[in-house]
Amino acid sequence: MRKKRVSKVLAVTLSTSLAVTYLIALVGGYSVSAEQLPLKGQTITAIQTAAVPAAPSGPVDPKEVEAFADNYFGKSLKKFNVPGAMFVVVQDGQVVLSKGYGYANKESKTPVDSNTVFRIGSISKTLTAAAVLQLADQGKIKLDQDIQSYLGGITIPNSTGKLLTLENMLTHMTGFDFPYEKDDDASPDLLNQENSLRDFLMDRMPTIVRTPGEAYQYDDYAFALAGYAVEQVTGLPFHEYMDKNIFQPLGMNSSHDLVTPELKARMAAAYDPEGTPYPEYGLYPTDMPQGGMLSTGSDMAKFMIMLLQKGKAGDRQMLSEQSVQRMSKFSVFAHPAIPITSYGFESIFNELSNGQYVVSKGGNIPGHASFTWLLPERKTGMFVIYNNDSELRSDLYAAFMDHYYPKSTEMPESVSPLTEQQAARYVGLYKDLHTPSFVTRITYNNGQLVAEDRYKLGNGKTTLKKIDPLLFMDDHGKKIAFLEQKDGGIAYMYRPSKSPIAYSPKIQEKALFSDVSKESPYQPSIEKLHSLDIINGRDGRSFDPKASVTRAEFITMLLHAFGYPPSKSKSGYMDIEHHFAFKEIQAAVEQHWLGEETGGRFEPDRTITREEMAVILTRIPLPWPLGDEVRLAGKTDESAIKAVSKLVAAGVTDPVTITNSDGSVDFRSKEPLLRQEASYFIDKILFVP
Repeated sequence: MRKKRVSKVLAVTLSTSLAVTYLIALVGGYSVSAEQLPLKGQTITAIQTAAVPAAPSGPVDPKEVEAFADNYFGKSLKKFNVPGAMFVVVQDGQVVLSKGYGYANKESKTPVDSNTVFRIGSISKTLTAAAVLQLADQGKIKLDQDIQSYLGGITIPNSTGKLLTLENMLTHMTGFDFPYEKDDDASPDLLNQENSLRDFLMDRMPTIVRTPGEAYQYDDYAFALAGYAVEQVTGLPFHEYMDKNIFQPLGMNSSHDLVTPELKARMAAAYDPEGTPYPEYGLYPTDMPQGGMLSTGSDMAKFMIMLLQKGKAGDRQMLSEQSVQRMSKFSVFAHPAIPITSYGFESIFNELSNGQYVVSKGGNIPGHASFTWLLPERKTGMFVIYNNDSELRSDLYAAFMDHYYPKSTEMPESVSPLTEQQAARYVGLYKDLHTPSFVTRITYNNGQLVAEDRYKLGNGKTTLKKIDPLLFMDDHGKKIAFLEQKDGGIAYMYRPSKSPIAYSPKIQEKALFSDVSKESPYQPSIEKLHSLDIINGRDGRSFDPKASVTRAEFITMLLHAFGYPPSKSKSGYMDIEHHFAFKEIQAAVEQHWLGEETGGRFEPDRTITREEMAVILTRIPLPWPLGDEVRLAGKTDESAIKAVSKLVAAGVTDPVTITNSDGSVDFRSKEPLLRQEASYFIDKILFVP
């Protein structure tokens, strides 16, 4: 099992598919039973997609499609600083366009063509889903059976009393506590290493803490687990199963889950958005069902055509029509108007789909970004991949859909006011399952709800107008759904324009601490962090607000605020091995929050000073705003001046920070950090005011 997971050379993580983009889904789907969706109000009535109009004809003329692509990429490669891209269009079983643009390697001027190999990132999940469904077609796997049946003795902790199934996993409805990996799984340190899928699963083992099938949360671990189930059922390594049963039968001869020497020779170089090459890197695990596959434009055309031809490739039925329908029809909805996932596809960029029925999937891996989208009713599919981390794909999607499927005139949504009594069940705090530091506050004002968040130090406030009791629209026309509990209370909120990859559960307020006055300027922060399970009392109802904070206590609070899992790696510090916060401190090391400590000691039980807190906070990669030039009063160590100045310039100060008559600010850098102050600072940098 690999222990060291951090690389200072390539400190990036495998991304979810398009986690930072604004995604809104289209209307469409089929019936889902209340047993599949256990929350009240989630039984989905079939929604008929709009009739396919006679015009426009879509991308059917190869010359016209090539002219569109030439014009688009001729401008957009430069706009997004993309070295090279591959674009594929298929329609009714034929390849309409398969063309490369720019350079696979800009240093050697190697052009991109249909045989250039790219890492497809999370589009690997779609292929993994196809493998699982293929085995289900053969009767070797049951999608509704306990996943433990297929794991060869691996046991997943489950505190819910309900079984986890492959259906839950392929639709991101597992209920895992830490389903998304925040560690460095793409690193030069991993080159020439062999790290098994089983070791990865044991190393990153989550716990099922929510009822499977209840809440959506994008889930890398689930697809790694699904790939391992394929291994256990077939007795073949995952990459070997994919090669023999998916890639070779489809003629995808340049696709693989491992970097073979032949594919490596044709692989596009990877670049960051500024055009700097990434160093060559390996992946953890080496065989990665959730995001490690390689492919080409010509190979992906074959996969899309198979799905659009109801699972047939030539005379061979690769997937049953039922399995293809599972992949091409949405099965998870936040609301009938907001579908989220099918088996292996999602509802990405559907605010740009112009009313068309589209299933899609995106992928990110350092230096390569990809996107595929299918219009099953039109037997049309597109695939784009390129070698940097920009968002060319969303721009391309908008341009393509506007060109071939122009938006028809829409009737404005009918909205209605809420009474204060009706609004009461929505009002409160909501914490994102994927990114717990993303918290939304819902309040009521003059017939409407108000949603407010602080996303990466930015303030966001919008009114929510009611379309129906569980569907609202914000000031920008973006839809927001609420999901009910069986008793009629609100369980979750889903804001695809802000957080497209997870529900946000409503937070239950906790009783106030007896020793925190309501008049204290620190009280709102303490109450909020207590409700968010970031801080606890000393005993019973007391908080001890003016007690000092140790270095270990502050790191633990901060880690809980971000929702990062404790580390399972061995630490380099000599004095924390048996400490209660050992795993949290090491996780902070892996997040690059802590610098090198003299003599390899962390001193976990030493009281932390305010300037030490400032140094740690400003190492967090937030978009710290540039404020006015700051003059500091009082004593601050030379090594902490930059950090303290950054906090003060960003307005991150507590209520008793002193500004002198000459404009200088006394941050009280050398004073001990108190519990009430720690709560306030964490609240100030992360959460809604």
